[in-house]
Amino acid sequence: MTGTVTLSVEIELGWGVHDIGEYGHLSEDGRAEREFLRQLLDVCDETEIPISFDAVGHLFLASCEGSHDGPYPDGWFDADPGTDVAVDPLFYAPDMIENVRTRDTDHELCTHTFSHTPHGTVSTTAADADLDHAQRVHEDILGERTCSLVPPRHMTPPSHVLRSNGIDVVREAANRRASSRLGRAKELLLGPPPMGDPTIEDGVCRTLSTTYPNLAAASLPSGKRPAEPLFRAVPTRIRQRFHRQYLERATMHAIERDTHLHLWCHLYDIANHAQLAPLAGYLRTLERLRDRGRVDIAVMERLSERVPVSRTA
Repeated sequence: MTGTVTLSVEIELGWGVHDIGEYGHLSEDGRAEREFLRQLLDVCDETEIPISFDAVGHLFLASCEGSHDGPYPDGWFDADPGTDVAVDPLFYAPDMIENVRTRDTDHELCTHTFSHTPHGTVSTTAADADLDHAQRVHEDILGERTCSLVPPRHMTPPSHVLRSNGIDVVREAANRRASSRLGRAKELLLGPPPMGDPTIEDGVCRTLSTTYPNLAAASLPSGKRPAEPLFRAVPTRIRQRFHRQYLERATMHAIERDTHLHLWCHLYDIANHAQLAPLAGYLRTLERLRDRGRVDIAVMERLSERVPVSRTA
């Protein structure tokens, strides 16, 4: 049996919350996010593990005037400072994009829309325009468009919007969540997360994930945000060990079932020492499993070629 594992990390910085104005989980000027991205990429180079980095398109820019054409809601770009990366590095991050694309490991840079636009909170026309804007930025800066999308807040645009913008693969969340406090703790600490082969529906490959980040641990701090109260009394090392076991156990489930596992988190989730240690250990476990032929690590753009005929609708 051989499992398939996809890892995706959302690079959002200030754009992830620009419409709600809650920035307390982020470090000052995104310094921690940049440092821990570098450390994560170092481990990826050591292990040759590729990641799908889904980046907000505005972060590709070194500067802008603060306004962007399109059928956006009134005030949508009020948080856009209209400066540059030196002045407002939470809203511009070409250095981070360059760090990902120039590494020895062949990571994927897919899109998280241009301005973190969740379909369902804006019109379909605005979501379409924002995705088109993201694709044009990809083409201008990377030389090609992406075929993969991670929709903000798990709100997937209609299939015709995806197809018209060249999107072949989209990450979608399984809307499952334990109803009790004890069940929630078990879900976060032990899993297993939902898994299954990608499917093709309406011409788009759909890969399944959790609604909550699980490549990072809910039992550990998320960026500057402390861990959930349920876990704070447990020593950090024990929580780290539990999370590494969660990741490895989920991977073994995928191997035993000969199926696909998609793990994800935001970059800010892992921008602290508590989170990086179990993740680095897990990447080294993946390296060993891959070298033994037990697991295949596939970025999102590769998933559509792996859909069994029986899973195509």
